[in-house]
Amino acid sequence: MNNDFEKKVKQLETENNKLKKELQKKEEEIKITKANLEQTNSLLDEYNELTKEEFNAYSDFVEGFVERKFIDPSSRVYSREFFDKIFFLLLEKTFEKGNNYGLLIIKIPELKNLDYSGEYHKGSEMEIGRILRNNLRLPLDLIMRYSKETFVIVIPDIEEETLFKISDRIKYQLSSFLKSPTVLEIYSFYLPKDLTSTNDLFKYFS
Repeated sequence: MNNDFEKKVKQLETENNKLKKELQKKEEEIKITKANLEQTNSLLDEYNELTKEEFNAYSDFVEGFVERKFIDPSSRVYSREFFDKIFFLLLEKTFEKGNNYGLLIIKIPELKNLDYSGEYHKGSEMEIGRILRNNLRLPLDLIMRYSKETFVIVIPDIEEETLFKISDRIKYQLSSFLKSPTVLEIYSFYLPKDLTSTNDLFKYFS
């Protein structure tokens, strides 16, 4: 009788221990599932926030075109606001991927004092914008006005020799238009060969 009772007790203890282990296992699984769920929710929140930021950035970008904020009214090229949004991001991607780009920085110190009275009485800035546009592949190439006297041109998918030909052609045409062509400055860069980072460019915008 006692033996049967002891066997029964041991059997119950064994089953109880087994149930405890299974319960602990389930609790661990629940903890892992809960942690995974929290991580998933966190990632979803981050994704939603990033999506919202990207949408807002895209919306602002489109709005800039609709309201013509990205067009310089005096020269009909892209404005400083457009430059600030896209230029350094574009160059960083260029350095990362190793794509060949041409970059021209054109400085015209006398721009404020130019007096142009050509066809339709266009302003000097308008004529300079026309010269730049006529020498490039629009809309593939980007012409941006960084400041009153500085223009920046980004030319993707171009051979180095072709870049220098374009630079020389622009220099010749602008020199023919300017009163003091000797003050004209044009810096040509074939990326990424001529520059290692965007930091190298800051001195040319000062």
